[in-house]
Amino acid sequence: MKTMIKIEGLNKTYHLKSGNVEAVKDVNLSIEEGEIYGIIGYSGAGKSSLIRCINLLEVPDSGSITVGDQKLTWTEGGTMKVIKSSALNKARRGIGMIFQHFNLLDRSTVFDNIAYPLKHSGLTKSEIAQRVKELLELVDLTDKIDVYPSQLSGGQKQRVAIARALANNPKVLLSDEATSALDPDATESILALLKRLNKKLGITIVLITHEMAVIKAICHKVAVMENGYVVEEGEVYDIFANPQKEITKKFIGSASALNKINSLIHKDSPLVRIKDGELLLKLVFEKNAVGDAVISQISRNYNVNLNIVLASVEVLKGAQLGSMITVISGDDKNIKDALDYLRSCNIKVEVLRHD
Repeated sequence: MKTMIKIEGLNKTYHLKSGNVEAVKDVNLSIEEGEIYGIIGYSGAGKSSLIRCINLLEVPDSGSITVGDQKLTWTEGGTMKVIKSSALNKARRGIGMIFQHFNLLDRSTVFDNIAYPLKHSGLTKSEIAQRVKELLELVDLTDKIDVYPSQLSGGQKQRVAIARALANNPKVLLSDEATSALDPDATESILALLKRLNKKLGITIVLITHEMAVIKAICHKVAVMENGYVVEEGEVYDIFANPQKEITKKFIGSASALNKINSLIHKDSPLVRIKDGELLLKLVFEKNAVGDAVISQISRNYNVNLNIVLASVEVLKGAQLGSMITVISGDDKNIKDALDYLRSCNIKVEVLRHD
């Protein structure tokens, strides 16, 4: 598959009166054409600075950025080079962007807001009108063409912003916390729209968020940022199934039905207390796990008891990912043999508590 966005050795530092802030540090990313690529991190992680560098709203200090076949920044003879302004304007028309707070023109109608980026496109008035109508159909807002932003809900405002970002038929759509200001229903609606646009238009979407639930809902791949660095990246399923970094585990815990387990352990809840000879386990059943009646099988075959405390099943990109918190009890050797059997079935076993 063709690479749509290539970022190599990217760095960005803000020079403030209070001191220097290194926002992006040695970031390397490759985003394929047609992907929905999520970038997640807490406030100050550098994710918004990174996405703003992609269309040069922020000029990086070093590193190369290539979008499509156009190199926007590069190093030549040890010096940072940036594409000429005339070429940059053309390149930006191929990169749409939507923001957390919509950035609509309050005194302009929905029609005028969407038509705004087409003013200098060379299209006639009738062609612009036709394009606006097409875009409104695309985002399901044909009946709002003559209203003002103040008359719209948050979700409708974001749909107008998405239509405006698509006005020049971009190949890339950048989304900077586009659902953060929306209620849950509107968030779900906007994510469904982005997913539909990705499939219908083949547009590459780079989505910035601090919510793992958003990543889980629509992204193909994800990069996790912390203190300016990309600390972990990969397929969404793989990251959920086997997170490596503590920050990633924290994000995944926030989007999981099992996220209460650490709190229960910390508070020594009766649900997670164990007796002599017992273990508190976390079991993860990945898509390649042999899971047919495995719990009842080990109870019968290894003479152990399992008490299920919590359980969760996710469906990520059409594949199941199951997790379970359970207390296992029995003879030491039987427990060991049972756990070895679970591992042989490609089930990840983590001992959370033991006597």
